[in-house]
Amino acid sequence: MSASLADADVAAVIAAQRLCFAATVTPSGRPNLSPKGSIRVLDEHRLFFLDIASPGTVRNLRANPWIEINIVDPISRRGYRFRGRGSVHSGDAAYADAIALVTEETGVVYDAETVVVIEVLEIEPMWSPGYQRTPDERAMREIWTRRRAELDRAFEEHLARYGAFVPPAPPG
Repeated sequence: MSASLADADVAAVIAAQRLCFAATVTPSGRPNLSPKGSIRVLDEHRLFFLDIASPGTVRNLRANPWIEINIVDPISRRGYRFRGRGSVHSGDAAYADAIALVTEETGVVYDAETVVVIEVLEIEPMWSPGYQRTPDERAMREIWTRRRAELDRAFEEHLARYGAFVPPAPPG
């Protein structure tokens, strides 16, 4: 697929999810995978996410700009893989545009030190092998909507039994 974020399906999957997993490489060559909840399309060839709590990702990109972003709809069991080069921005037009877009969309002003912009060089569709046994996306969504409800009930039982996660206080 050509590296265009203007494709209606690509844009719809990104807009519907907002959660992606970003893979970078540490300076010592080790993989680093990190969830990002602010992924957005900046323009036809670039994605971005806010650096809300991404010190490792930012440090990795400053040493090695290669990044892969995976976005998958958990109900449709399909999505896209985006490969490209990431750059870190603060105080420039890309930073201001990204902050303005997320603020306008969510009504929340995030404390983002930087913004990571990804120049997308490759886009590759991904889908579950479950499609080999499922006629189409509507059927897949029906199966996983029911399954998701079962999984949610099981996790609610876990929370009732063991209590809800409470994040640790930030350092300092």
